[in-house]
Amino acid sequence: MTANTKKPSFSDGLFFRNPIFAAGMSLAPAIIIGNTFRGAVTYSVIFASVTMMSLMISSFLPRKLPYALRIILYTFIAAAVYIPFCIFFENRLDYDLSSLGVLLPMIVSGEFITQASELRFFRMDKGRMILDVISHIIGFCWALIFLGFVRELFATGGIDGELYGVSFTIPVLSAPCGGFILIGLMGAFIRLFKKEDR
Repeated sequence: MTANTKKPSFSDGLFFRNPIFAAGMSLAPAIIIGNTFRGAVTYSVIFASVTMMSLMISSFLPRKLPYALRIILYTFIAAAVYIPFCIFFENRLDYDLSSLGVLLPMIVSGEFITQASELRFFRMDKGRMILDVISHIIGFCWALIFLGFVRELFATGGIDGELYGVSFTIPVLSAPCGGFILIGLMGAFIRLFKKEDR
């Protein structure tokens, strides 16, 4: 095996290989949806449910199948999982799922399912894979929710229309460029911390 020379750690997905801040994965939802707290939480709940279930089912597909066919099957499995989860959460989450736009159904063809599955997750034994998938999903979700909270709070002075006494606001944070700036700063901080930790 040449894929993982270093033994994976649970902290990889949470911090040092954080899907958004360190690996630059799934930047579109981070930039577009990660500008409000409630939007980020809603997307995270559905993302975590669909991605976890899809990867667990897909991991049982034979590795002998051609690569292209495996990717197609991963996407079909994710689509089959996505529909019931969306129906389930539609009336249980206090948020209009349609406002998340095309980025929500794009979970089924996202990098976790079509790329990370082949390049990382499915190259491990089942036990280690499950921990690594959970680590990366939690890492993605906390990063997205953090972005949503910080960007909304400092762009508007509050969360969900409630003002919290933040007098110095930076409205540009709610724009895509604000998301890129914050992700860049967090990525630089993680790299700096990783160097000091060596």
